[in-house]
Amino acid sequence: MENVTLEKQDELNGVISIRVPYDDYKPKFEEELQKFRKKAQLKGFRKGHTPLSLVKRMYGQSILADVVQEKINSQLQSYLMETKPNFFGQPILQETQEPLDFSLENTSDYLVNFEMGLVPEFDLQGMDSKTKLSIPVVEITEAEVDAQVDALRRRHGDRVEIEGGPVGEMDNVELHLEEWENGAKKEGGVHTHTHFLVNDQMSDELRKSILGKHVKDTFVFDPYTAEKDATEEYIRKYVLHLDEKAPVTSHEFLARIDKIIRVTPSELDEEFFVKAFGPGQIQDETAMREFLKTKTGEQYDQQIQEYMQDQMRVDLLKANRIPLPESFLRRWVESNERERDEEEKKEWTEEQYHVFFEDLRWSLIRDKLIREHHLQVTEAQLVADYRTKLLQYFGQMQDQALLDQMSQRVLQDEETRQKLADQLVQKKVVSIYAETVTRKEEKMNPEGFRPFMESAYKDINAYFTLEA
Repeated sequence: MENVTLEKQDELNGVISIRVPYDDYKPKFEEELQKFRKKAQLKGFRKGHTPLSLVKRMYGQSILADVVQEKINSQLQSYLMETKPNFFGQPILQETQEPLDFSLENTSDYLVNFEMGLVPEFDLQGMDSKTKLSIPVVEITEAEVDAQVDALRRRHGDRVEIEGGPVGEMDNVELHLEEWENGAKKEGGVHTHTHFLVNDQMSDELRKSILGKHVKDTFVFDPYTAEKDATEEYIRKYVLHLDEKAPVTSHEFLARIDKIIRVTPSELDEEFFVKAFGPGQIQDETAMREFLKTKTGEQYDQQIQEYMQDQMRVDLLKANRIPLPESFLRRWVESNERERDEEEKKEWTEEQYHVFFEDLRWSLIRDKLIREHHLQVTEAQLVADYRTKLLQYFGQMQDQALLDQMSQRVLQDEETRQKLADQLVQKKVVSIYAETVTRKEEKMNPEGFRPFMESAYKDINAYFTLEA
């Protein structure tokens, strides 16, 4: 375009210069003045009969500013659509740009400079056999299936409130909790009701305090150490029932036993199979155990797929330290924040900028992978994937017509459709990565899976902290 030029300062930064000649904006300015005059109704004049000189003197600068700004914006957008430069965000006014002079005596051209953050070219690294990817392979044990069978039998068993006591193994105990401090009731402290299942997840200290107790018995304990591996956030939310804004509590609570519920596990009969799995799904213990084993494997596979996706992201980010126009991007973020409503504005921390830059790099890597491998999602793949999700949620639905109807209705929503398509593409990206790098399978039992994942995610999460 004749009046728009892009000058590259370096690989990452450019300046778009837009010129609005006097001969271009003058006719439009005079036309807008006439339009305004026809609509204006100033005191002492009939509508549309205000002298043009008065309209120009009172509103000319504002109208001129609107005309010139519209010319600048339209030329900028036309240039970007025609040339399609590869850039981040939107161009922003150059820091050294002088304010435009909209005085009516000015007959010069207007020149505006915009900064632009350019997307660099790069060759994708880390997509070869030299890259190692550890993949856990979980062997489902009979002990884990036993535990699931026991849990199902208890869930569908008979619940009986024990009036006398004492509390025994696998009893569900309802407690009234009262916050204490220094051996006495805390003024304004927390009062709540909660319950615990007396099982292996309960801490040894609490088990010792609660086993053998009766209804109305009391004891003092620390709820934050009540369950093994439970975080403070989990205890506050699910045991003490506190919201995020609630103040910090003490670690001393008086507990009173209000109820003892004992469950008699259900027999493995037809009634149990119908309750647990639905009519016509499971007929005997062998089929049930095989079903549970398969479902458990699918759950591990889902976690492993998510881990592979997250590990791939970190590995490729480490291998591709794509340079970014960080100074421009910071100014672009700040300009967007200035345009927000006052209550929505925020000051970005260095940690947030760090994650923002890594997300941009990942977007570039992911888009390059998609382009190079021509990854796309067909309509048939989209429908099949959503049908699978429905079957996982509802079980083996027999009414195929209803399944099709539900799929079609959901996929008509464009936002949902795009989200599902993105998820499918992401699966394909992970698959390409896993097929290209060297996979190192690590066989483990369920007990070893959790430590593996905790260790892996400790490293993954550490990468996205500023210190990394």
